[in-house]
Amino acid sequence: GTGMLSGDGEFSILIWINTSSTESGRIISQRSPGGGGYLGAYYVDLLSASGKEGKIKFTTYTSGWDWRVTSSSALNDGNWKHLAFVQQDNGGKMYLNGSLDQTDNSNGKVNLLSTIKTYLGYDNRNSGAYYTGKVDDLKIYNRALSASEIQTLFNTSD
Repeated sequence: GTGMLSGDGEFSILIWINTSSTESGRIISQRSPGGGGYLGAYYVDLLSASGKEGKIKFTTYTSGWDWRVTSSSALNDGNWKHLAFVQQDNGGKMYLNGSLDQTDNSNGKVNLLSTIKTYLGYDNRNSGAYYTGKVDDLKIYNRALSASEIQTLFNTSD
């Protein structure tokens, strides 16, 4: 199989999540299974570390950390939340429920390999790290959606 994204171009990942878990878990990732370095990766985690409980972190890595963002608030309250992650310019952005939440343009864009698969709900590298919760309406685009497009998709139910 192949990954859903490749190269260092723009992309957008949108997903609805619902969790009340206090355990960490990998929601979605495109990252190598190990043994060959990172080879370009992104992953979305539910955090459980002290001071970050229930927050969502989006991480990218090529030959070092690229752009990373962590939600400004905990999202594990058992209600549906809409997340959007957009790579453009020299990094990326996180949107929460249709509004910009975080930005990081400090370390550049990730370069993803098309040969690395995309996984939902667990970490193919670190023996599980299963996500406990619900996901819905995952959308992956090979372009950067605008803020207004993200707002429209947040307000539109399929």
